[in-house]
Amino acid sequence: MQTIPTNTSDALIVGGGHNGLVAACYLARAGFSVTVLERYKDVGGAAFSEEIEGAPGHIASTGSYVLSLAPQKVIQELDLLNNGVEMIRRNPRSFAPFMDGEDGVVFWEEMEDTCREIARFSPKDARAYPVYDAMVERACEIMDQFILRNPPSFAEFAAAFDRPGDDRVFKFMVLGAAADSAEHYFESDIMQAASCALGLIGTFRGPRDAGTGYVKLYHAMGMSTGKRGAWAYLRGAMGSFSQALKRVALGLGVDIRTGKEVAQICTIGGRATGAVTTDGEEFHSRVVLSNADPQRTYLKLVDPQELPDEFVRDIEDIQITSPVMKINIATDRLPEYRALAKRDYGLGQTGGVHIGPSIDYLQRAYEDARQGRPSDWPFFSIHAQSAVDRSLAPGDKHTISIFTQFFPYDLAEGTWDERRDEIAKHALARFAHFAPNMADAEITAQVLAPPDVEARFGLTGGHIFQGELVPEQAFDMRPVPGSQSYQGPVHGLYLCGSGAWPGGCVMGAPGHNAAHEAIGRLKQGEYR
Repeated sequence: MQTIPTNTSDALIVGGGHNGLVAACYLARAGFSVTVLERYKDVGGAAFSEEIEGAPGHIASTGSYVLSLAPQKVIQELDLLNNGVEMIRRNPRSFAPFMDGEDGVVFWEEMEDTCREIARFSPKDARAYPVYDAMVERACEIMDQFILRNPPSFAEFAAAFDRPGDDRVFKFMVLGAAADSAEHYFESDIMQAASCALGLIGTFRGPRDAGTGYVKLYHAMGMSTGKRGAWAYLRGAMGSFSQALKRVALGLGVDIRTGKEVAQICTIGGRATGAVTTDGEEFHSRVVLSNADPQRTYLKLVDPQELPDEFVRDIEDIQITSPVMKINIATDRLPEYRALAKRDYGLGQTGGVHIGPSIDYLQRAYEDARQGRPSDWPFFSIHAQSAVDRSLAPGDKHTISIFTQFFPYDLAEGTWDERRDEIAKHALARFAHFAPNMADAEITAQVLAPPDVEARFGLTGGHIFQGELVPEQAFDMRPVPGSQSYQGPVHGLYLCGSGAWPGGCVMGAPGHNAAHEAIGRLKQGEYR
């Protein structure tokens, strides 16, 4: 379908990240004209593939690095598998080394294989693992009911835990710390720590802090591959997801404008009417959907006179400070973990690797950052996708994603511009403690500290989820208390990004939900 550019449309999307594109596709499928304004040179936001500077042929997932939470409904309805999304399943799923480097635990696709692996060092933990997994699965089944809909109240969500034994599930997976359930079920340090890992991803809390149980639940519920918890690489890196959405959107007649940064969302009489870009171009629409985070949307793009004082205070109170440093490296080798020297190095190369050998190790990493210091011994989530996707590196070279915590946005000593290289080198040296062959590897690194993530992707505080994914910022409290709709106090202005329910990761649910609410209101003639 040929698109005729115009600055007037039914719906205007601010930001061409994956949620914005999902929203654009659904609106266009419903028969509405849609324009997307994206500040960067191409769409995708943090789901972006690009060459590492100074390393020709090395393609990295700049921000996000795996597909885990995108609902099957979104993938199928938008026909993404026929538009460039090719999933690469991972078996083993992940590997976690011990601190002394003498051993580690491999997590496989099949429960029997994982239990056999755990039994090598703890028969008790091997028996406990299926019980623990069933408890997590029960919480995931409840979450499934609420993902593709408007935000539930906390009371409504809590009421769904209505079977015998659900009180324990609710305690561990919603209210408690990730460490609570880990220590309840497991005896070994490595199983306790591995069980906490998903409760820390992107979160500025330690494993002993309340709310990290819910973060664990959020990350555990994904079924993008059709199987719970089975994360996947995307061939060509994560930008292929965004490019597939772009292809679908263009086919539906969506007008995508890149290099167009929005300076202001326009309003008349309390209603959103369009936007003005930084170069002065005006766009008009019946509704506006913002893929920008809540603070950027309401504190920078909207006239504060349009907002109630209490709403502004609630937006200002959002916890949105990032603990994440992302290091993408082009290198001449794959990591060889000491813990696999007597087994098979490949067990730590084709899936994810989580480095954080004990709860105390993880808590210390967090406490360092809470005091304004970079973690001395960081938590790592490492993904060497080029081991299974040769499109990401030339010849026998490799491209590796290192997602690491905890690193404060504001350093107690010095600035990130002064210390970025030093801090990244220290983190890579700690990585080499577990994979010694990386100590003398040829490395070209792209380093994104929290302020760099903010600058590159427009994410306030550098927060990859547009705000912490903790219980007090979930349900109808995301982004602020009383958020039963994706439309806030400005009529016709919706949040469609990760800062809205259900939250972050490459998911598309906020875009899906916001679009469906807007579609319903547009069809009712609410915005004439």
